[in-house]
Amino acid sequence: MYKLIIGNVRVTVSEDSIERIQATTAARQAIVAAGQQGKLLSLVEVYLTDSGLDVKTTEKTGSAVTRKTIKQSMLDGMHLAIKEKLYPSGTFSNRDSWYDSDTGQEWRGVEVEAARSDLLAKFEDWLKS
Repeated sequence: MYKLIIGNVRVTVSEDSIERIQATTAARQAIVAAGQQGKLLSLVEVYLTDSGLDVKTTEKTGSAVTRKTIKQSMLDGMHLAIKEKLYPSGTFSNRDSWYDSDTGQEWRGVEVEAARSDLLAKFEDWLKS
């Protein structure tokens, strides 16, 4: 018995008589087939039977299933940064005013809240597209 790792998937090969190339090929085929079905695997077990190699797969469960693409991760980071910029959580921030450091202008009141809400809504709409 020996173990391999392909990407984030653990592979357990039940018998030493199974060549690594055969085990790797069988495991990769199982991973690709699961990916085409939208599944993420955590474990692939390769067995030797009378008819050849047999593969048993185990799907990931829990929080490990919620994987992101790099684009989704970047968009989530942008969304958090925009929210923090528009609605600062710091104790010394004034939430009903906006100050432009380039021009020295300052705005206060309902106008600031309306602009913030509009910008955040437009960004969230853009995220959906």
